[in-house]
Amino acid sequence: MYVEREASVGEPTSQERRDAEQNDKRILGNVVQCDGARATISAYANDADGAVTGLWTVGKMISINLGSTRTVGLVYAIGKSDRAWSNEGQNAIEVSIELIGEVRDGAEPGGKPVFDRGITTYPHIGAVAHRIRTRDLQAVYDLAGRHSITIGTLAQDETIAANIAIDDTLARHFAIVGTTGVGKSTAVSLLLRKSIAARPDLRILILDPHNEFAASLPEYCVRVDSKTLDLPFWMFKLEEFAEVLFRGRETEPEEIDALRDLI
Repeated sequence: MYVEREASVGEPTSQERRDAEQNDKRILGNVVQCDGARATISAYANDADGAVTGLWTVGKMISINLGSTRTVGLVYAIGKSDRAWSNEGQNAIEVSIELIGEVRDGAEPGGKPVFDRGITTYPHIGAVAHRIRTRDLQAVYDLAGRHSITIGTLAQDETIAANIAIDDTLARHFAIVGTTGVGKSTAVSLLLRKSIAARPDLRILILDPHNEFAASLPEYCVRVDSKTLDLPFWMFKLEEFAEVLFRGRETEPEEIDALRDLI
């Protein structure tokens, strides 16, 4: 694939820089359609090029070379129009990507690439799509010095740490979603541990109806259940207080009126 080496001082960080022994088959494909938000890339795949074909998978990021900038796309669909596969030769495939931003080279020669969420120049028909370089992928996930926590590594490139801007995250509403068994509770436990380590001043209230988190955070949590939870009467509404006082029996209107006067 492309040579993953740092650019020397004064060397332009071209997305098309390849080892001399590598051929054009390492180019992944070409843009054949773009509507401003998404693009379609035409490419070829076969059994012999398993390493290249493996880059065309849902969830992978690729880049489209536009000279001074590289448009970054996220693969969300891939398929063959004829729904047939040949083991003997090339198979034409279409890859659908969502355009998420662009990477431009730093202002200084040899400087770090910079990622922008906006796109100034959209891919043209025939633009070449490449495997995204490590430096560009790092730029996409760069937090620009913000206070962050590390929760793992990127699935696409395990040499790059997966960081979360903890202060920004805690200042917003966010959700962790997924089907049963994918690890939502584990992810929440990891985030809680990392957040508490980074911000010891945090006070976190967890509503845990399935009793999942007490065992994973024993040194941090104070567990409160139905036996240890004490609520002052002043927190109850009149109807709720009546249910507690009369223990579910039918009440008379006079009793409710007397209770209201007493309260």
